[in-house]
Formats: sequence, structure tokens, C-alpha cells
Amino acid sequence: MVVYRQYFQELKEGIIAPVYLLYGEEDYLIEEFIKRLYQLALGTGSRDFNWDYFDGEEADLEDIRAAVEMLPFGSPRRLVVVKNSPYFSRGKGTGRGKGQREELVALLEGLPATTCLVFASRGGVDQRLKAVQLIKKKGRLWEFPRLQERDLANWIGNRVRRKGATIGKATASYLAQIWVYDLNRLEMELDKLVSYVGEGGEISREHIQLLVDPGIKENIFYLLDAVGKRETRRALQLLNQMLTAGEPPLLILFLLTQRLRIIGLAQVLAREGLRPREIASRLKQHPFVIEKALEQGKQFSQETIGACLEECLWADGQLKGGRLEPKLVLELLLLKITAPKGA
Repeated sequence: MVVYRQYFQELKEGIIAPVYLLYGEEDYLIEEFIKRLYQLALGTGSRDFNWDYFDGEEADLEDIRAAVEMLPFGSPRRLVVVKNSPYFSRGKGTGRGKGQREELVALLEGLPATTCLVFASRGGVDQRLKAVQLIKKKGRLWEFPRLQERDLANWIGNRVRRKGATIGKATASYLAQIWVYDLNRLEMELDKLVSYVGEGGEISREHIQLLVDPGIKENIFYLLDAVGKRETRRALQLLNQMLTAGEPPLLILFLLTQRLRIIGLAQVLAREGLRPREIASRLKQHPFVIEKALEQGKQFSQETIGACLEECLWADGQLKGGRLEPKLVLELLLLKITAPKGA
């Protein structure tokens, strides 16, 4: 069970903490949590009078304090939300966040019982900071990590059902495999799919392939799959699709090279006994990326990866200073790295 479900479950049970620090990379889910908290904390009346929103990068802490200390009107509590909070970042820091941390601690220590204060911060937080420790003690210090494949598939299934359609587990897993974790965009793609199949309809893999544009990163995944299977024609078709869509040749080459390197490094670390999550930490990649790299790496030997990277280096030189057309350079690259062994 994904940890964030616990967060939403508390709201379903009517539990509201006095202060929250919501952090992590899953912006969509943080926003969703704040929306539900808003509905629960303020009910249906006098909402406009009892909530304030601040951009932490621009707002002065004194303005936030004034909003926090204001008494609610026609409601048992006020809700104050501070997005892009600069007070909790890792490292020592030198910006305005560091300079206001002592003031923030004083604010938290004297937080009125009539106010629910919410901080949202993308990325990690430094849990050694006194302000963070205070929030953990008085309220909720909750992380919203990126959804991994299984959890993303479950999320897809739940969202489709809420929209009035159905999707099988295998199909939801397929969509999760090709996606890059932009849930806002994925939500729009699901709306498109549900609209296509109609209320009560079932979304199939064919519908996804017909309607969903996975973007360049997923196309690179497919391209490498074709390379690993020595499917030259398919690889060239995928390349043509990306170029027709306006993707820059250098970006295609960069992502292809990057993916090959990740696969090669992940293979080496896996042979040393590291688990996928440990490899992800070592390579500073999301666990999902490493899981996919290890799976895709089954099609490549270290020797093959090395040879492919050499050809990518040749293509890079041609794109940056050669006389050949960029499309031809990439086509020649794919012809070389998809050629049968020994050819």
C-alpha cells in the first residue's frame, strides 16, 4: 500500500492536524491533498474569508504570520497554505529561507489552535532543522514520493473508474510502463481515453496506442527495445516518428546515449549485489528508471552497450561538426547498432 493513501485516509476520517509540511516530487498528489484539506477544513461557508495562499519564494514571513494569527470568520478555523516553501531545503543554504528560520520556529511554537498551516515544498527537506522537527512533533511531516509502476497502475485504475469507465490491470500496467510520471498530463490523457470509450466502456491497450502520445522519453524506451531485438525497420520507424514530431536530433541522441549508460551502469552495480533501490540512489535516478533499465538490459551485453556507445560518440561528432544531414546520421547510427552480430 502506498504511504500517501494513509494521508488521504486521515482526511476521510475527519482528522485535521494543526500544521503540515508536504514535500516530495509528486506535485499532483500534494495539490490534490491540499484541495481535499481545503474542503474538509473550511466546509461550505465563508471559505473566502478563512483561507490565504502564499508563494513562499516571494512572501514575507511577517505577512504569513499575520494571516496565521487572524481569527476565523464564521468557521472554527482558518487555512493558510504556503507553496514553494524555502525554509526546509537540504544543506545550509544562503537564501531568505535560512534567514527567516528562527522567525518560523517562533511562529510554529505559538501557532493558534484556530489555524491550520500548510507548507508545500518540492523535493527533500532537511529533517535536522528545528522547524522541521517542530512540525513533525506538532503536526504532519509527510513525503509524497514519485509513484512506482505498480502504484501508478493502481492510481490509473482508480482514476478511470471515477471517470465512469474501466481498465484491466494488465492495460493499466502497460500505461504505467510507458509513462514518465507527469500526473497532470496523465490525467488529461485519461480524460481523452474515457471520452473515446464512453461511459461504462473499457480502455484497451489498442486505445492507448491509438490516442496516447507517450513523449520522447518513452519513444527512446521503445527505440532501445528495437535496438536490443535488432529490429532495424521498427527502430527507423520510431526515429522517423520522433523527427516528424519535431524532436531535435541532438536531444534524441543525448537521451539514447544517456539511457544506454544507465543500463550499463545498472548492470555492473547489480552484479555487485546492489538492489534496484540502492542502484537508484547510487546513480541518482528514480527507482522506476532503474527497474526499467535492468529489465531492458537483459537484451544487452556489456560488450554490446560499449559498442553502441562508441557509435553514439561518432554520431555526436557528426551532428556537431559533420557534413551529413542529421536525419541521415541517426539513420546510419541505428543501422550500425541494430545490425546482426557478426555482420
